[in-house]
Amino acid sequence: MKSIELKLGCDHRGYDLAEKIEKWICPIDDIDVDGPFDVAVYHNVGIHENKRTDYNDIAVKLAEEIWDNSMGILVCGSGYGMQIQANRFHNVRAVTSRNEKEIEIARKHNDANVLCLGSDFTDFSTAKKIIKRFLSTKFEKGRHTKRVKKLGNGRGK
Repeated sequence: MKSIELKLGCDHRGYDLAEKIEKWICPIDDIDVDGPFDVAVYHNVGIHENKRTDYNDIAVKLAEEIWDNSMGILVCGSGYGMQIQANRFHNVRAVTSRNEKEIEIARKHNDANVLCLGSDFTDFSTAKKIIKRFLSTKFEKGRHTKRVKKLGNGRGK
């Protein structure tokens, strides 16, 4: 049974990479072909054409749709602007990753639920490896649960 609720968003600098990611994750050319992941619900929050866009607006759109069991991918030039904006939302734990090991640790120890990619630093081949690890790695819970809960209230208590 498919279980992942996934959102994708990008600005103009991340548009080309995000388009490739979307076609890879959710192939629509053949309706009988499933994508490589257990994506039950998919939503592209924009942009839908390559036009100049403030990354903030897209990060906000995606962050507003992140709740308990959903995950997101944001793509801009560096990944950092999207990460900073998205992390202003209560249920979001966004990280910018450049490799598989970084995202694996962020998922296991921090329950990261939004992956930010920088198209200026990440080619499609590398992005696929990072996304595979992001969507397949589970949160370890245990001692990490208390720490992740502290992230949610903004005060560290």
